[in-house]
Amino acid sequence: MRRLNSADVLTALYTQGPRTLTEISAETGLSRPTVEDVVEAFVRDRIVRELPPEPGSTGRPARRFRFAADGGFVAGIDIGVHKVLVVLADLEGEVRRVRRTTVEPGSGRAERLTAARETLAGCLDESGIPPGRLRAIGVGTPGVVQDGVVTLCTVLPGWSGLDLAGALTTAPADPAGAVPPVDGTGLPVIVENDANLATIAEHWRGAARDVRDAVCVLAGNRVAAGVIIGGRLHRGHRGGAGELGLLPVLRWEGAPDRLLAACPGSGDLAAVFAAARSGDARASAAVAGFTDDLATGTAALLLAVDPAAVVVGGGLSRAGDLIAEGLRDRLAALCPPPPEVRVSTLGDEAVATGAVHIALERATAGLFPDGLPIGSLPTR
Repeated sequence: MRRLNSADVLTALYTQGPRTLTEISAETGLSRPTVEDVVEAFVRDRIVRELPPEPGSTGRPARRFRFAADGGFVAGIDIGVHKVLVVLADLEGEVRRVRRTTVEPGSGRAERLTAARETLAGCLDESGIPPGRLRAIGVGTPGVVQDGVVTLCTVLPGWSGLDLAGALTTAPADPAGAVPPVDGTGLPVIVENDANLATIAEHWRGAARDVRDAVCVLAGNRVAAGVIIGGRLHRGHRGGAGELGLLPVLRWEGAPDRLLAACPGSGDLAAVFAAARSGDARASAAVAGFTDDLATGTAALLLAVDPAAVVVGGGLSRAGDLIAEGLRDRLAALCPPPPEVRVSTLGDEAVATGAVHIALERATAGLFPDGLPIGSLPTR
């Protein structure tokens, strides 16, 4: 009973912010003495902090308490084709620092791992947070992931077969270029497919917060998808759910390359979309072709899942409005009636944000036995 009472009290503080004992009692249905007993125990354990009286208070003000969000921190890392992005957050998910490092598409395994370690170390250094205060790290990567191992990846050189969780907690083999490991003391490192993490983020804090069935299409240097069914992330038996790009007939494979090839000399995908937005006919035709490719695989997924919404995200999310309008029309023809098509509100930080979420779930597992109380999204 005490365990249940403690979970109820802490959930109220975690989700509602600073509260008095009376307010917590009203929200949980527990007696005030029970609430006070639980809160005092949390204060002793430094999980909850008592706040000073508000300025201007007269008489004896009611004691106010809040969850000690700065009692620990988590990191979300997005390891992609062109970048490594680290988001550092407190235990309420409040972002404290973001750091980005550019990497070359052809960078090998060692270079990319070094970039991840250095970016995390730099983010911690800039924030003034000692590495020892990290509670967990979430990592997003392209490819199929099982138990921290990237079993298949077609876009990062040397990435297939990599035990990414192990690699980030083990010192590099080359002493000459050695970078300290993320942590050598058993810090949890949870690895997940990047499209799955983007989907988690959109359901947690993005464009899919209000639905229980959704598909997130991650469009950038490759196209992949994540699926939520009944409010739960669906990974599949081997972690490969949503990897429609592996089936060439669905036209996701190579779609970004075809977009670039249709506009030679444009430089990159962002330039093509910028030209299309300015009215360039060739770029507009290329974007229309890319949208056709996107619609083919998306329609197949929608007919299988029947979600309430499709979220277009990833590196091209800034051009999401250009894609979304055409995608709506094509999906209406391919799988009527189509779901609502939405543009990501998280941009290219969606993967790292989802990584923060899974790190938070791990870091707070002992505090919230039933899962993270805000936007908890268990996997299966």
